[in-house]
Amino acid sequence: MLKRTLACALFAITGHVYSADIQVTTLVDEDKDDTVCSLREAVFFLNNRAETKYENGYHGCGDKDASSTIILQRDKEYTLNSSLQIKAAMTITVASSGDFNDNKQGLHNATLKMVGNDRIFLIDDGSVEKDLILVTLNELNLKGSSTKLNDGGLIYNREGVSIQYSRLSAGYAARGGAIYNAGILSDSQKTAGYININNSIIEANKADKGAVIYSEMPRYLVTQSVIRDNEGAATSEGSLLYAQTGFTDTTTPGALATRLAGLRNATIFHNKGGYIANVREGMILNNVTIIKNAAGLYLEAPEWTSTTTTGEETTTTKSPSAYISNSIIVDNSGKNCVASASDKSVIQSNLTETDCNLNAPAERPNFIWNSGNPEHKLIAGGVDDQGTCDAPPANGLLCPYYTPKDQMLGFFKPRLLMAYTRLSDSLIVNKGRIYSDGTSIGLASCESTDQRGQNRSGYSELCDLGAIELVINRNDVPIAGQDILYGQTAKFSIADSFLDGELLDSASCERILGKRPDGQVWQPGCLEIQQTQTVSKGKLTLDQDGNVVYVPNSDWHGADKFNMRIITTTTRFNDVSNYYISIPTTIVQDPPNNFESKTVNVGGGSFGFPAILMLLGLIGLRRFRA
Repeated sequence: MLKRTLACALFAITGHVYSADIQVTTLVDEDKDDTVCSLREAVFFLNNRAETKYENGYHGCGDKDASSTIILQRDKEYTLNSSLQIKAAMTITVASSGDFNDNKQGLHNATLKMVGNDRIFLIDDGSVEKDLILVTLNELNLKGSSTKLNDGGLIYNREGVSIQYSRLSAGYAARGGAIYNAGILSDSQKTAGYININNSIIEANKADKGAVIYSEMPRYLVTQSVIRDNEGAATSEGSLLYAQTGFTDTTTPGALATRLAGLRNATIFHNKGGYIANVREGMILNNVTIIKNAAGLYLEAPEWTSTTTTGEETTTTKSPSAYISNSIIVDNSGKNCVASASDKSVIQSNLTETDCNLNAPAERPNFIWNSGNPEHKLIAGGVDDQGTCDAPPANGLLCPYYTPKDQMLGFFKPRLLMAYTRLSDSLIVNKGRIYSDGTSIGLASCESTDQRGQNRSGYSELCDLGAIELVINRNDVPIAGQDILYGQTAKFSIADSFLDGELLDSASCERILGKRPDGQVWQPGCLEIQQTQTVSKGKLTLDQDGNVVYVPNSDWHGADKFNMRIITTTTRFNDVSNYYISIPTTIVQDPPNNFESKTVNVGGGSFGFPAILMLLGLIGLRRFRA
C-alpha cells in the first residue's frame, strides 16, 4: 500500500512529464524529416492532424494522442524566416517553471523573432462561416521585422486570439503595427476576428493606422496591460487602437451588455504621433490611466436607435453607444478628447480636463484637472515620468511609473497628499462610481479588480480612478529582518510593507501625534518599536524610502524580536486606533563560524586520497585471486 501511495504521489508531482503536449526541441526554423521538432513543424502538425497521414505525427512533432498545446523553452529565442500560418485551435506557451507557486509569469518568456521580411503569425482558417478557432499565445515575446508590411506587423488575425503575459514589440506596418484584426460581421460574413489581450506589454510598434491594433470592427479588448512608446500618425486614423467600422444599431446593445470591446485596467503613456484610440459604437473604456501621450481619444460614436412596436404604435429611442468611465485622462498634449460632429459618447466620473467633460450625467460628474494648481501636479518626481517617487510632503497625484521586483507590469500609483485633510480631498481615491445613478445598468461600474489583480474597494459605490486601486491589506505584510554575524550591521528594506502608501515625513508625524515622548525627532513613518519576545538588543534607523539599518549594541548570540510600527499616507486616514502598520521583525546574530574539521583529512598528508585508492585496489586484487 505504501509503495502504491508513493507511486501515485510521484506521478502527481511529475505528471507534466508524461503529458501529451508537443515539445519543441530546436530553436531553428526548419521543416525537414527528422526526429527534431521545430515550432514550424509543430504548428503544421496541429493544422493538419485530422488527415490520416499525419495521425502519427509530422517530422518529429506529435502523435495521435498529442494535445493542442505547443511547449517552448523558457528564456530562449526562436528565429523565424517567414510567418507561421495557424489554421486550427492551439495554445503556444512556455514550459512550466516547476515551482508550485510560480508568480513570475511574463518574466521568463520565449522570444519569437522575425528575421525575414514577414509577420510572425497569420491566423486564419480560411472560412467566414465556421465558428472562430481559438488560439492562445501565452508568455511569448513577439519581436517584428524591420521591414514595413501592409497589414499586421506581428499578427494578422481572422480568428479568436487570446494573448496573455506577453510582450508585443517592434511591429511595423501600414495598418496594424502590432496586430491587424480582420472581419466585418454581415449577413454573408458570419464571423469576424476577435483579439483579447491580458497582462501584457505592447511597446515600440509603429504604423500609419493602428500602431497597436487595426481592427475592421472594434472587436478587441485590452485588459490589465501596459501600452507605451508606440507611434502612429497625427490623424484620427493614426490612432494606436483603430476601429475601421463601428457596431450597428442591431449589434451595439449586445456589445455594450457583454463589454467585449475597449480598454479596462490599462496604463497608457509616452505614445507618439496620433490618438490612443478612436472610440466607436459599442466600446467601453473603464478604469484606464491615459497620461503623457501625444493625444488622447478621438470620439466618433453617435447614438444608437432602438425601435419598439406596441400594437399599431412604434416608439423610437436613442441611446449612447460608447462610455468612458472611472479613468484618468490628462496631460495628453492638450488633446485629451477630440469629438467628431456626430459623437455622443458619455464621458463620466473621470479625472480629466475640460476638453473631455462631455455628456456626463449629473450623478456622475467628471473631476477637472488644473495643471496650474500646485496640488494638481501630476507626477511626483522620477526621471522622464519613471523611477522613484518623491517623499511626502511633496506634491504629485501619481508616483512615477514603477515596476516592482519580480513583476512584469509597471504602473502609476495614486498618492494621498499630506495637504489633504479629508480623504474626499483626493481627485482620484474613491471618486469612481458603481451604480451611483441608482440603476443596475452597470455601464459605469468600476472594475472588480485593478491592473495588478488586486480587489477594488469593498464600498458599495466608490473605487479609485485609473488602472490602480490603493489597497490596504494588513495580511500582506511580510516578516522583516536579517541574519548577521558578530560585528555586522543588518540592512534591509520594508518598502513592500507600505500597503500602497508612503511613509509620513517627520514634520507630519509631529503635527499628527505631537512631539515624541523622549524629545527626539520622529523618524519617517512615525516609527515605533514594540518589543515582542525579547528585550531590545540594538538601535534601528529608518529612512524615507523604507531602508532599515540595525546596529547591535554588543556581540550577543540569539535573536532580537520586535514589531516595527509605521504610519503611511494611506493609513493616516484610518481611525486613530488603526493608524499603524505592524511589521514583525527578527534580527538573528551568531558568532563567526570558524569551525574546521580535524577528524578526516582527504586533501593530502601521509595518508591522503591516492593512498585510499591504492588500498581499495589491493583489496580488490586479493578478492580476485581468492
